[in-house]
Amino acid sequence: MNNYYISKDKTKKETMYLEYDKIDGYQIKPKTKKEDQIKVSKIIFANKELSEKLIRRKIDSKLLYLLKQIKFIEENPDDDSSDGVASKTLMEAEKLRMQIINNYVKYLGHTYESLTLKKIEIIIEQLKYKIYLQQEQELYQQEQKSKRSR
Repeated sequence: MNNYYISKDKTKKETMYLEYDKIDGYQIKPKTKKEDQIKVSKIIFANKELSEKLIRRKIDSKLLYLLKQIKFIEENPDDDSSDGVASKTLMEAEKLRMQIINNYVKYLGHTYESLTLKKIEIIIEQLKYKIYLQQEQELYQQEQKSKRSR
């Protein structure tokens, strides 16, 4: 397997071979596979500022998605699909929290990391509360049905 380094410097017009396994940085695996293109199995961002910006953008978009899901749940409290949405969103929020703790902590600043984890914790608590209310409402409706049938 060939390892390549792409430089932005215009004075060097050469390709350098590099052992990228020894480079410490944020790694991603491209998901697009198209015909007639170079096959890329892994990209490593060695610049810490660029890595932090990419991760922040990724986390912020996921937080925005979670907030949109909470808004959907609040706008449709009687909808049967909102119960499944709440559970799914709760799992996604917990997954994001674990990703930040396990994968992104070394790239993020301490203040951004702690602030983001607090935001996610608030979202998780809100979702748990919504699920609890939905379950209580279902139990109440079942009790009412059983009283009517007697």
